Amino acid sequence: MEYGEEIVRRARELAPVLNERARAAEEARRLSDQTVADLAGTGLFRMLVPERFGGGGQGFGAMVAACREIGAGDASAGWLSVIYTLHNWMIALLPEEAQREVWADRPYALVPCTLAPNGTAEAVDGGHRVTGRWSWGSGVMHADHVMVMALVTVADSIEPRLFLLPREDAEVHDVWHTSGMRGTGSNDIEIKDRFVPAHRSVPLTDLTEGRSPGSRVHDGAIYRIPLVPVFALTGAAPVLGVAEGVLARYAERMQGRVMAYTGVKQRDLMSGQIRLAKATADLAAARLLLEDAVRHLTETYESGGGYGIAERARSRLVAAHVAGVARTIVNELCASGGASVQFADSPFQRAQRDVNTISAHVVFDADATYALYGRTALGMEPDPMTLV
Repeated sequence: MEYGEEIVRRARELAPVLNERARAAEEARRLSDQTVADLAGTGLFRMLVPERFGGGGQGFGAMVAACREIGAGDASAGWLSVIYTLHNWMIALLPEEAQREVWADRPYALVPCTLAPNGTAEAVDGGHRVTGRWSWGSGVMHADHVMVMALVTVADSIEPRLFLLPREDAEVHDVWHTSGMRGTGSNDIEIKDRFVPAHRSVPLTDLTEGRSPGSRVHDGAIYRIPLVPVFALTGAAPVLGVAEGVLARYAERMQGRVMAYTGVKQRDLMSGQIRLAKATADLAAARLLLEDAVRHLTETYESGGGYGIAERARSRLVAAHVAGVARTIVNELCASGGASVQFADSPFQRAQRDVNTISAHVVFDADATYALYGRTALGMEPDPMTLV
């Protein structure tokens, strides 16, 4: 069994355990230390780390498959699996000195990253001084480093730059009181006038254009791929996994559920049979669409090609569509599951709240994404501030 396939197998075996821990994680508003250790033990977090630093040097296909499996067990664990795995890939895009520092002791780091440019940075001798406060710090409760986006004045223009800092330079504000995705512990991150050496930052445009310092250090094609298509497509994986997990539990529940007043088993109702079949087909189509997009992205860069704005917009389109399909199916299945699925110990209501919360992420905004694709497909330029 190949390395990537082995990670997917381990993730699949771990998913039922994560489902059992999901309520406790929600109540604690963070994953347990044991869960993070178990996720790391699958090998997932280091699979995109270059082999020279002890990583797996794998592609995104196996990562997407593994994060789908984990999302089927627990949405919060699935999302943080993407966060920790993808952000190790982003570290590989930084200058080599930063990579050596971060991976000196083990071949992965636990790093949240907030891309909203809510901070400012002042250029000083040898680097920058960074100040700001960022929301949505998914993964910060177990972090050993943080990455944040800040604006730097360069000549007469403003340049967004990504900065990597040790966890001890950040203050975490406990604000994560939400209806869904509670287990992610996505609290606020604040940096107060901290020095960041030059080798621990990179302009955002270098990441979005696939010309980062790391792309010149590592031979693998995955280190030349632009940030946004990767973030969008891999981020959709656990959302799809949540819906797949709900569908599997729904089918199992149908076998024994007796409808109130009539005494008829739900499995014998044509309406239930139709709903099960349609959800199965829709999720299978969404999975194939996602896998095809990830494969096309990887093969394009492996063959020496690249993505322009239109192809990047299509990646956003696929991710938002997959997340929308997953959200619709979860809500429809929960609506037909009866009032009992809303009990606090039911995984159905948790999945419903989780998928509705995660689908509100800006990268899955259907209206904005469809408009973005429509503009580019018609030969129009996207808005300069669009995440593409």
